[in-house]
Amino acid sequence: MTTCNLPTPETAHPSVAALHQLKELLQGDPVFAKALAATASTEAAAKLAAEHGVQVSPEALWRHRGMLVSGGLPTWRG
Repeated sequence: MTTCNLPTPETAHPSVAALHQLKELLQGDPVFAKALAATASTEAAAKLAAEHGVQVSPEALWRHRGMLVSGGLPTWRG
């Protein structure tokens, strides 16, 4: 029997795991959700997320900006 050495989703795509963690934080902490909604840029949002223990790049936030909250509305304008 051979062992399959496929990476776990978290190691293959760390931004996916971070975005999942961020969504959980948004759903569970309304104060954080309000603060994130008030950020003016993805850089500011990434910094705020890091202050709450979520390491996510501004690029990952931008790519998924319409998927972070229910309703699919972009968090930051394009």
